[in-house]
Amino acid sequence: MLVAEVTTTDLRKTRRKVELTGDISKTREGHKIDTAGGETIRFSEENVESISIVEESVL
Repeated sequence: MLVAEVTTTDLRKTRRKVELTGDISKTREGHKIDTAGGETIRFSEENVESISIVEESVL
């Protein structure tokens, strides 16, 4: 399972399951993540410190 991990400029982390790395995109307004559950999450460019994809093992 892939997980998108967003770190905001205030160092909070948000993790959401995604199906593909292509589910994360940059838009004019900032960043957009389409989650595996069908939800769309948006972050403004100035609030994002980093976005990474990690593989989470399912046990």
